Formats: sequence, C-alpha cells, structure tokens
Amino acid sequence: MAEVKIPLSDQEQLKVEAIVIDKDKDEALRYLADLLDKIKGHPGHACGPKVV
Repeated sequence: MAEVKIPLSDQEQLKVEAIVIDKDKDEALRYLADLLDKIKGHPGHACGPKVV
C-alpha cells in the first residue's frame, strides 16, 4: 500500500492532541471516521499524484 501524507491544519492538530491527552476513545473514532474522507480524497497513483 502506498504511503499517504495528510496535511493537518493547526486546529486539526490541536484536536488530535486534545483527544490523546484526554484519552477520549469515542472522539478519536469519530475524528478518524471524518479523516477517512480526507484520505479517500487523495487516491494514490503509480505515476504520482493526478494533476487536475
């Protein structure tokens, strides 16, 4: 499977840090479900990213 890099805004990074600090498993699952949309929006290509 290809490596995927997901850029996070400052706000998104703070949210991840808060989830980890609070050890909030339910919120972590919700956040990852939302993040999945971001991952699916960046499909990997054998020749590199698709230019639109």
